[in-house]
Amino acid sequence: MTGPNVQAGLRRTVWLLFLAAFACIFLVIGLRGHLNLSVRRLAFCALLAAGAFGLRRFLPLVNRLSPGRWRAVFGGGLVLLLALQLGSGFLLLQDLTTSPFDTEAVLRTATELAQGIVPASYNDYFSSVDSNVLCMFVLYWMYRPVYLLTGATGPAWAMGLNVLCLFLAAVCVCGAAGLLWGRRGKAAALVLCLVFLPYYIFTAFVYTDTMAAPLVAGSLWAFLALEARWSRLSQKARLLGCAGLGILVGAAFLMKGNALLLYPAFAVYLALRPGFWAGLRRIWRSAVATLLLFYLGSAAVIFSFNAYKWNCGLLDFSLYDSMHTPTTHWIMMGLENDGAFNSESFTYTGRYPTIEEKKAAIRARIRTNLEHLFSSPQSLAWLFFTKAETDWSDGLYTAPQMVNLAPVHRTWLHEWFSVDGTHADLTADFGQAVYWLLWAAGFAVAARGILNRRTGDHGLFFCAICLLGNLAFLTLWEANARYPFCYSCCLLLFGAALLAAPRGEDRGTS
Repeated sequence: MTGPNVQAGLRRTVWLLFLAAFACIFLVIGLRGHLNLSVRRLAFCALLAAGAFGLRRFLPLVNRLSPGRWRAVFGGGLVLLLALQLGSGFLLLQDLTTSPFDTEAVLRTATELAQGIVPASYNDYFSSVDSNVLCMFVLYWMYRPVYLLTGATGPAWAMGLNVLCLFLAAVCVCGAAGLLWGRRGKAAALVLCLVFLPYYIFTAFVYTDTMAAPLVAGSLWAFLALEARWSRLSQKARLLGCAGLGILVGAAFLMKGNALLLYPAFAVYLALRPGFWAGLRRIWRSAVATLLLFYLGSAAVIFSFNAYKWNCGLLDFSLYDSMHTPTTHWIMMGLENDGAFNSESFTYTGRYPTIEEKKAAIRARIRTNLEHLFSSPQSLAWLFFTKAETDWSDGLYTAPQMVNLAPVHRTWLHEWFSVDGTHADLTADFGQAVYWLLWAAGFAVAARGILNRRTGDHGLFFCAICLLGNLAFLTLWEANARYPFCYSCCLLLFGAALLAAPRGEDRGTS
């Protein structure tokens, strides 16, 4: 197996790759003139940096609070966050059953099924694209009892569920930060969540991105909790914990495809963890059992949901073979033009009558696209950086564009959070400044990892692996700035490290 020196070298390599890849991406975005370094944006950066410096100096004071007072302060902060999110959700409320987007198919199907309308108007949509089907069923499971009890299927119920998802994502970030840096970590993470604008702007946009956020953040928190307490847990608790983690990751994957990256991220992290291989040789039977339970947990939730989807009688999949869009379609779309969504790709795939013919045609077009790209390094570089700019440059994850899909009525908050609002530029500048601060924290953590100034192999290294995995995935997949949102927990933990990690503490990075 790998020795300690080899592991340390590989960890530094991962940190170096993380720093070099994302620094290069932001450098190219800047050279293209797309960073928009306005005076106001730079002023926000300076104010946030000064605020971070001051907060870092005062955060140790939370350790002096009595347990009761600390719970009151932290709980009060969470209540404030939830109140602000609920307020944003009501002010930005949308009737997504009339939106010009996949959200219409998801919301309309959920509400119609809740009312007993089978098949629903958009039934065939899920034969064509079934990646959003868990999102639809979660909404159906919420709407069905609400409809039976009240007769209501209004948009406020979906918004409330969405707010709960975003709030739980923030709670998971705070929980993970608490594992890494105690009270200071929780307090720092909470402050960052309070100023992280997507947690408010996305409240009325009910879709897979927001619903996956707590599942990914929860998986990260659960994994770190298992690792931190592993030596103190009984064998039964370890097995149950791994099975539970597997269920959580499986649900995240069903909700959003890029959550699949958690599986290789766990493997890489553990393989490079100091002492992992030596410990594995001593307790390999126990390790095999825990790994088996983890994958069984994932398999159980994935296969159970798919069995429910096919056999519940709520969706008619009789046209599945002729309508289904293969997963490789999104890779094909990501390798042509600017890598973003284009309707011509769907027209191309849809002209073939069966799944097998679609797959063959898509493979042929992918092969043609790759031959063109590899024959022209300039075209390959242009596509890579264009897609990277789409995926990673927007600190608001295109949330303002999602505010105006189908508003119930326009309010004063639309003037701040909508892309066409009077104060939209001010919101964008502040959101981008927060985003840059989080990335600056990530680069600082990576630099420490390269210099090996801290030996504790803890959660931030796992965050770097996750973000690198997303970069690799989105290099091939359709480009969309919303897709990295469910991994925003990783950036928030980088920011919490900047604020909360003590200089002399041997934890946090590798």
